[in-house]
Amino acid sequence: MGLKFPNDFLFGTATAAHQIEGDNKWNDWWYYEQIGKLPYKSGKACNHWELYREDINLMAELGYDAYRFSIEWGRLFPEEGKFNEDAFNKYREIIELLFERGITPNVTLHHFTSPLWFMKKGGFAKEENLKYWEQYIDKVADLLEGVKLVATFNEPMVYVMMGYLTAYWPPFVKNPFKAFKVASNLLKAHALAYDALHGKFKVGIVKNIPIMLPASESEKDKKAAEKADFLFNWSFLDAIWSGTYRGAFRSYKVPESDADFIGINYYTASEVRHSWNPLKFFFEAKLADLSERKTQMGWSVYPEGIYKAIKGVSRYERPMYITENGIATLDDEWRIEFIIQHLQYVHKAIEDGYDVNGYFYWSLMDNYEWREGFEPRFGLIEIDYETFERRPRKSAYVYGEIARTKEIKEELIEKYGLKSL
Repeated sequence: MGLKFPNDFLFGTATAAHQIEGDNKWNDWWYYEQIGKLPYKSGKACNHWELYREDINLMAELGYDAYRFSIEWGRLFPEEGKFNEDAFNKYREIIELLFERGITPNVTLHHFTSPLWFMKKGGFAKEENLKYWEQYIDKVADLLEGVKLVATFNEPMVYVMMGYLTAYWPPFVKNPFKAFKVASNLLKAHALAYDALHGKFKVGIVKNIPIMLPASESEKDKKAAEKADFLFNWSFLDAIWSGTYRGAFRSYKVPESDADFIGINYYTASEVRHSWNPLKFFFEAKLADLSERKTQMGWSVYPEGIYKAIKGVSRYERPMYITENGIATLDDEWRIEFIIQHLQYVHKAIEDGYDVNGYFYWSLMDNYEWREGFEPRFGLIEIDYETFERRPRKSAYVYGEIARTKEIKEELIEKYGLKSL
């Protein structure tokens, strides 16, 4: 027996502006790339800003019926108070073209990058800067006319952790007190955007849910895993509805708000053990070693985790979408296996009554993978970075057939699927 998905279930792909557009010269990432604080420069990336028509036509030909992408705030506001009409019109053209080709847009307003001028003022670390976010939201409301799904932030806790806890990403600040302040301000920014946009759009948020597994059966490790799970996965989402954000050291009052849907980004699991170090919040998390083969990102593949993520997020009783799930590999057969096995668990979640409405594979095409540069290959479509030629991989066609028929055929499950879930 094949696996049939609901007729209105969306099968799409996902990208982010800075990772594919190219020449995003107005944001903080570009600045740090130029001064050598980041090991790779995004440059032209996939040159999508020039080739978006070709990319959208390719999506339609392959049979994908949804597309998640982000708006680059710095393109719309390259300088404080200065609005770029041309960028606005091009984003509008992208949206119109998606409508024309029968593809449902799912738009993210902040996907890790911010205008450089905004960051020079302190970015989201300063609450008074939210007035600039409001100006951006005001313009976005006009830009997105007709779009149904709008997410305020992509992976807010990854943004906080990488930028303000580990200092692995811009703005390279290592300050746990500032980190949780930034998280509380992101919650305030979400509430402002929700208030302004709800009613015109379904307004949600996208959260990365890594599965936190205890490193051993010891009580200390189990408690550490629970703490990591709460701090990274749930304290932020809880605060949207409760109005209280519980950071590691103290609680912050934030406006009570809502989300019309929750986007789940799922890739892998972490292994957590107890630590006596208070600066590490008494736990240590590292990538779980669950499979012999590792992706180009060094991640284990753990399909069951996507079901656990859905189950966890279901506590908020909001519609869910898998907004990212993908694998960085040069072995395209493994990519097909990855997609089939994760979709088996998504299907099981739907059968079990969880409100999952779509799946967006990360990514439509190979792209600039942040600090890891261009080596990791996540794409259904291969990119030649010299010529910008697009070459759909076999996985692109296999996934396209699933998208068109809303079904995983029995022979695909036989060849690539898990025998039991």
